Amino acid sequence: MKGITTKMYRMGFVVAALLCMVWTSCGNKEKQAYTVGVINVVPDLDQALEGFKEGMTELGYVEGKNIRYVYDGATTDMGKLPAVAQKLVAEKVDLILTMTTPATKAAQQATAGLELPVVFAVVTDPVGAGIVESLKHPGGNITGVVFGSQEERRFEWLIRIAPKIKQVYIPFNPKDQSPVLSLKAVRPMAEKLGIKLISIEVGDSAALDDAISNIPSEADAIFNLPDSFVSARLPDLVAAANARKLPVSGANVTVVKNNDVLTSFGFDQHLAGKQAARLADQIFKGAKPADLPAEMVEFFLAINLKAAEAIGLSIPDTILRQANIIVR
Repeated sequence: MKGITTKMYRMGFVVAALLCMVWTSCGNKEKQAYTVGVINVVPDLDQALEGFKEGMTELGYVEGKNIRYVYDGATTDMGKLPAVAQKLVAEKVDLILTMTTPATKAAQQATAGLELPVVFAVVTDPVGAGIVESLKHPGGNITGVVFGSQEERRFEWLIRIAPKIKQVYIPFNPKDQSPVLSLKAVRPMAEKLGIKLISIEVGDSAALDDAISNIPSEADAIFNLPDSFVSARLPDLVAAANARKLPVSGANVTVVKNNDVLTSFGFDQHLAGKQAARLADQIFKGAKPADLPAEMVEFFLAINLKAAEAIGLSIPDTILRQANIIVR
């Protein structure tokens, strides 16, 4: 009897082991290794990619072991974005990570009709840009991290920090829905505060060169929209503004830290990248982008006191006490 029991136990163990093997090979859909393709337009946004990589590492995806990244650097010539996106599709990556609206639109077009997931790390208004159906139910193969709702408050903070401002200069690319929609959001706040906007369209490099070299004499400040094309020349724009001692508001807090921009009320690129990593992890574990709500970034008020000193601006302590990030 004891021998029979032992034999039955062994058979049960073998069956359980076989069932486990079947489940591992058929039921568990997770791969052993993943490839992530990356599309970016602005070099400064590489910090979002670093945040993404850090977030993925914390979630168990170690570069060189079970995940690799295909990225040839920022594509500053936006005319080349479709080719970059098509190349990633041809390489059969498992997911495409995009930074900026133009990069995401290129990925959207390249993956149309495919099940290849796309996660955007920073897009202003993905609904308005036609990238997702809604933030709660994106539909399709794309989801990601959104930062569009703070533009009015960012404009208001600029005026609070430099209250003598009467006219604000805004060069923007009319071919990019991100700055177009942001400018639309800012106009009511400017009207409410009694501020005149000097907005100028810069659709090519020559127009942007002229916009930087010839800042209107009546401008009291510059408001840099979330605009891939203009932001690629942000150092030049800031240098021109500093020569005129004009305050500049940047689209995210990273430019306040790294580009001597006076202020921003926006997102931290590194943290936005980590947030996108959590979405990618869920997708790799079986979630569908169509059902994975887009997430809103956290906003921070950043002030650069070195930039303030350079333009002769004194910022009261009542304002500084409300800042999350102060660069001294």
